[in-house]
Amino acid sequence: MRVSVVGVGYVGLVVSACLAAWGHRVTGIEADGERLAALRRGELPFHEPGLAELVGAGNHEGRLDFGSDARLVSASDVVFIAVGTHDASGRWQTDSLVRALQQIVPLIRDDAALAIRSTLPPGVVRDVDGLVSRIRAAAGLPGISVLLNPEFTREGSAVGDFFRPDRVVIGVVRDPDEHGVSLVRALYQTVDAPIVVTSAANAAMIKLGSNLFLATKISFANELAGACEALGASIDEVVAGMAFDPRIGGSFMRPGVGFGGSCLPHQVRMTVLEMAALDVPMPQLAATDDTNQRQPHRFVAQLVAHLGGLARQRIGLLGLAFKPDTDDLREAPALTIAKLLLDEGATVVAYDPMERARRTAQSLLPRLRTRERTSEVFDNADAVGLVTEWPEFTALDWPALAERMRGRLVVDGRNALNPDDVASAGLTYVGFGRPVRSPERGAGVVELRGHDGTPVVPADHEIAAVS
Repeated sequence: MRVSVVGVGYVGLVVSACLAAWGHRVTGIEADGERLAALRRGELPFHEPGLAELVGAGNHEGRLDFGSDARLVSASDVVFIAVGTHDASGRWQTDSLVRALQQIVPLIRDDAALAIRSTLPPGVVRDVDGLVSRIRAAAGLPGISVLLNPEFTREGSAVGDFFRPDRVVIGVVRDPDEHGVSLVRALYQTVDAPIVVTSAANAAMIKLGSNLFLATKISFANELAGACEALGASIDEVVAGMAFDPRIGGSFMRPGVGFGGSCLPHQVRMTVLEMAALDVPMPQLAATDDTNQRQPHRFVAQLVAHLGGLARQRIGLLGLAFKPDTDDLREAPALTIAKLLLDEGATVVAYDPMERARRTAQSLLPRLRTRERTSEVFDNADAVGLVTEWPEFTALDWPALAERMRGRLVVDGRNALNPDDVASAGLTYVGFGRPVRSPERGAGVVELRGHDGTPVVPADHEIAAVS
């Protein structure tokens, strides 16, 4: 099948490369000349595991190419739109979507389907049908099938999420003879997952509701961790015990510095604002956003509590990207933390495995000092904090790194480190909702055990990555 994808940013490039890998003939259409030139050279504008290989293979085998001419959509059976729909201020914006529709809708074949991959504000969904119909009528053309096909991929695991989805959602805007649904179904014919065909409004809310629930679950874990600290409980053991209940589960229940990225923070905030305009209060989501924005401040408060102040202190930060396996700094807690520390007079030295993340952070915070090796973050540091749970940070040689430090404090902003490993190196470990570990005062973790004495871990206690 021939497919066009309008907008090859994060969402668009993933869908383009993955559909090409399934054997479809895909053309990515990109208006940004610099990005287009880079893609033609095989250079990706962001890091996503496995994606560069897929793009390279698609190019080499002739199944994937890129262009800027909107007329390229005229050869396609399915045309995806994957342009951005939020702005830098935390609000929805649909100008890019409207421009894309105005440009390409007159060029789409009468027997093709238009599938919107972009996340749409629910209030805009009802306007899409009328807009597309007016554009087609103005060009003297009949109507076409219009669908929503929201994405559920997470940065850092987007390729695997696309190939092995837990569901495919198709929302019908207009499709009288179900021709469009049949075309989109055919794209996913190799997928072993439920295909949910529903109204466009339902599809938009399935996407948005999923993200809002996950964000709420993370903020709940962060509030619960605060209660554990106050009451002397361990969040690890509390969550492990809760996770046996299948109604609760343990995924997305790891506390820390909060969620970031381009989806969860904006969508929580934008939903609260949009519903307020409709006189629909969303107090729980407002609290979710408030809790999340407080988490970087809690991280800094831990440093202040143990150091007695931040002026003239040297603080090392492990990680800058908002999550592992990406170089994305959008809404990254590390940037908020670094700015708070710098404003209090601290010297901040940071390392992230992604060179692009280091360069971007340096440009956004000129006073921040970045380094090219993990060990350099520890040199003469009064304290070191983990902000992004890259796997390499969870397997450090703590005794050797402790010797490079001036101070003795480690703050784990993701509860990703082994507290006893840190304490055994002569350092004080502080996490979120976990007992403090220090060389003088250990606090071992008590395992949950079954009646036969063997350790028991709930099946879903593995904490899922946040997108």
